Amino acid sequence: MPATRFPGFGGIRSGQAEGEAAGKQRLKMEKIVRVIAPLAAALLMTGCSLLKFSIDTGETPLPPEELNMRMMTRGFYYDMADRVARAADSIASASPDAPVQMRAIRWKIEATRAGVTAAMQRIPEVALLDTWLLCRRMDGAFGRLPDSVLFGPFTPFARETADELDRRAGALARSLLTPERFALMERFVDERPAAESADARIRSDNTTLAWVEYLRANGIEVQYAVGTIAEVTADMGDRFGSQSEQLISSIGWSKDLLEIQFRQDSIRDRLAAQLDSLESDFRRMVGVMEGLPELTDGVMAGFNERVAELIGTMNAGIDNAFSDLDRQRMEVQRYVSAEREALIGQAQQAVDAAVQGALDRVPGLVGRLLFYVVLFALVMLGLPFVLGFWLGRWRERARRRRETSPGGDR
Repeated sequence: MPATRFPGFGGIRSGQAEGEAAGKQRLKMEKIVRVIAPLAAALLMTGCSLLKFSIDTGETPLPPEELNMRMMTRGFYYDMADRVARAADSIASASPDAPVQMRAIRWKIEATRAGVTAAMQRIPEVALLDTWLLCRRMDGAFGRLPDSVLFGPFTPFARETADELDRRAGALARSLLTPERFALMERFVDERPAAESADARIRSDNTTLAWVEYLRANGIEVQYAVGTIAEVTADMGDRFGSQSEQLISSIGWSKDLLEIQFRQDSIRDRLAAQLDSLESDFRRMVGVMEGLPELTDGVMAGFNERVAELIGTMNAGIDNAFSDLDRQRMEVQRYVSAEREALIGQAQQAVDAAVQGALDRVPGLVGRLLFYVVLFALVMLGLPFVLGFWLGRWRERARRRRETSPGGDR
């Protein structure tokens, strides 16, 4: 977390030192304040008769708890302003949409303006309450409104920032107040209604009267001290410095906002010029359309003539093409017929030659066939005879051998 700056806080201690050292000058200033402070208190009391609490002026310094509460509350404001400014800058630099950029710049302007108004109040407890209430309302508005009204796709980052500031403000109040006082303030913040609006405008309410009446309703009478002259002077210097710093920052941010608006206006001007040019073109087209019937008649007449010429040319070309096609077809038929007759003649000659060759070979084939038939008949008739003759001789020889053998004498 960056180091927190507390402009003007050094004036508190230096003012105390000067008040203790410069006695005469301090007495003069105290006399002036003693005259002015009662008048201011009287005006405040007459302006709002319901404000029934006293403001002590003079020599009584602020308690250390209230000085610490004032310092911590204003320190929280500086941290809150820095956190909101960095979040808004991140959204504005990341988004290409001009409305989102403008809403981000308005967020940091309104948040810092409301924050400095709340945190720089003279009463430390009311300053702490209004600062916490500001963070609570900012968190509630961001959670209630849709993304389209806030920062588009970058709305979750803004919601996270607002939620973190609300939690830190509550933790700061818990650390600075007594448990009983913190419980009352927490209940007051929870019960305090927020103004319902359709946008994310951030405003700060002065709850001094409402807080005092709330404490009285709970049986607590309050008395807030202004502090010494040195403390009042230091507080005024601190408030003036913080508000001046916020004003300077707001002027710079407003300049950025005006630049974006100027770019949007220039885009609108260019778009209007383009629309004017489109309108003039449309008017010329209307003029052309009004004279279109006469122009159409002339164009159609010329078109019909050209079409008739084209059709006549196409018919002649088609007739020529068909006549050429018929001539080529007849030539092809004559060529095919001649080739077919020549092929038939050649085939007939080949068949006649083959038949004549076959007839020439018939006597030889018949002679061979008769030779083979006779040979087959001789083989079929002579072979059994030869086999029978050979078998009879073999049996006769065998009988004779048996007869001439020793066993054959018996």
